[in-house]
Amino acid sequence: MEFLKKQNLFSFLYDGKSIWNYEVQKMVSENENEIITELALSDGLKVTNIAKKHSGNAYEWVNWFENTGSEPTKILSDIWDCDYVVPFEKDEKKGYTAYEADKDKVMKVYAPNGSNWKPYEFYADPDEVNGGNFLPYHLTPDQPHQSYAPTGGRSSETRAPFFNIKREDKGVIFAIGWTGQWQCELDRTDEGVRIRTKVQETHFRLLPGEKIRTSSIVIMPYTGTVIQAQNQWRRLVKKEFSLIGKPDRDTEGVFCAGIWGGMSDSAVKSRIQKINEYEIPFDDVWMDAGWYGMGEKPSPDEFEGDWGYHTGDWRINPHLHPNGLLDISEGISAAGKRFLLWIEPERIINTTPIAKEHPEYFLVPEEPKSPNLLLNLGDESAWNYCFDTLVELIEKLNLHYYRQDFNISPLPYWRKNDTEDRIGISEIKHIMGLYRLWDALLERFPHLMIDNCASGGRRIDIETLRRSVPLWRSDAQCPANYRCEIAQMHNMSFASWMPYSGTGSGREWGDMYRIRSAYAGALTTNYSFSERSQFGSPEQMLWIKKMSEEYLKVRPYFYEDFYPLTQISERTDIWSAAQYDRPDKGDGIVQVFRREDSPYTDASFTLFAIQSDKTYVFCDADTDEVVKISGKKLIENGFSVHIPEKRTAKLYFYKTV
Repeated sequence: MEFLKKQNLFSFLYDGKSIWNYEVQKMVSENENEIITELALSDGLKVTNIAKKHSGNAYEWVNWFENTGSEPTKILSDIWDCDYVVPFEKDEKKGYTAYEADKDKVMKVYAPNGSNWKPYEFYADPDEVNGGNFLPYHLTPDQPHQSYAPTGGRSSETRAPFFNIKREDKGVIFAIGWTGQWQCELDRTDEGVRIRTKVQETHFRLLPGEKIRTSSIVIMPYTGTVIQAQNQWRRLVKKEFSLIGKPDRDTEGVFCAGIWGGMSDSAVKSRIQKINEYEIPFDDVWMDAGWYGMGEKPSPDEFEGDWGYHTGDWRINPHLHPNGLLDISEGISAAGKRFLLWIEPERIINTTPIAKEHPEYFLVPEEPKSPNLLLNLGDESAWNYCFDTLVELIEKLNLHYYRQDFNISPLPYWRKNDTEDRIGISEIKHIMGLYRLWDALLERFPHLMIDNCASGGRRIDIETLRRSVPLWRSDAQCPANYRCEIAQMHNMSFASWMPYSGTGSGREWGDMYRIRSAYAGALTTNYSFSERSQFGSPEQMLWIKKMSEEYLKVRPYFYEDFYPLTQISERTDIWSAAQYDRPDKGDGIVQVFRREDSPYTDASFTLFAIQSDKTYVFCDADTDEVVKISGKKLIENGFSVHIPEKRTAKLYFYKTV
């Protein structure tokens, strides 16, 4: 707990003056793993900092602000929810030089990209060169400041709220807990690195009786390598934050059959029947968008029909689903599967009934021609409408997974709604409403899981990870034949920051290279997705069953320690490989991909977590060939793989004997 006591954890200005320059009444209560600090000002402003210690040498805190007085407070601004100096040894200023810094000694910032429909999502290259010998992710006395923020108000759009700062064998990983527009400032000081994080724009008064929270922070100091630190972080997220494995919740990521919601009842039923007939071991049937509204146009796939104009009208379309999806829900249950349904409650088209009946529920866009309204989750009536709508659908259709999508950038809506002395309040109350919504649903339905989607993975942060799982972590996998290398890259980049995330197979079956590229902590197959695609031939179903059984065999390993064996790259003339190790059972898997333009038939990989005094048995998933290799030889020579054919995926299981 000493980490939490060494210095102030946060800072802000009150009426233009630092809160630490005021005379405040301070109360501190402490138990074994929590410190609660309350600051009370004479005018009624009350600030409560709740700080916790987690396992794995990690710490978390969040700030609450309350007006206990009878008049509005003075202006709160520059609310840095984390304002903390992490100690590092001092570096001397070197000035201009023709030589690059020693990359093994310089302080580096691993600041992953966010989601933007591109191959390098959640990837961080601290040695990236930007013009000449300028390395923007090196934090030095000559280059002492860095600034980060997402775009548009979704927490991981273009920039993700996760960071790893490392100098030699010492570092700190931290994550910003805010599902809106955050900001991070890093400054190299003589004492170390000053980390400041906040909701980006705050300049507001609190009204009498008003109470809000702002962003949280989770911070984990460490010693060791980057890979060791990222695995320490994965274990922390798995144990302390994720819903998976918690009482009454799922114990693993979900395995789904994807279904387009706009296809006819008969087409949906035929797909469920075929899945049942061939005993395909899916966990859930995932119904995507298109199932709602009163549109009469057929919608056999996502590019046909007028379903997009009905977003926000959550009446089940009677023309497509005359029994209100009840027969579909019952059919899914009878097949031994569970139901996952797509809903996008925060975005509403302005011509839908609810938008006309209750315009006060919504925030309007800056662009007058935009048809999208934003449901104001900070408004109590709007929140109740949203909660009641979702509860009705979950109960009626016996949903196991509720999938929440979010396909607009909310920041312009929030800022347009703010007044001069209430800047930031619309965003803060909306995000508080989102957390309250998910918490209330999870409390109401102890079995429920939430899938977090926002145009792919544009809303991934530590607060959403504690309430949901990103089953569709990137819209880069939307094309039916998306590039397999993107899935390979994302499996390595996302895996560094979270043990549970999901991907999609695409719609082209019979391709082992494609499906093995998509293996992840959760997986959705889209062979059954479109009514335009043929589904159900014996050859197809037997292949799907075979690969499904293999996936379920490898799925548990994706939650264990992750080791990239190659660099992340989209080049097609290379190999890509990764290892997942389960230390408590002494086993793991190795995935190897020889890409389509690679001229190499052989490669040797240095494996991790190998013990020299052990013997390891490797089994080829395709041939069942077994090879025994001593740990000593593995350490000295690596794990050798021969792949004579281009565009081939290999999978190896290993264990100690």
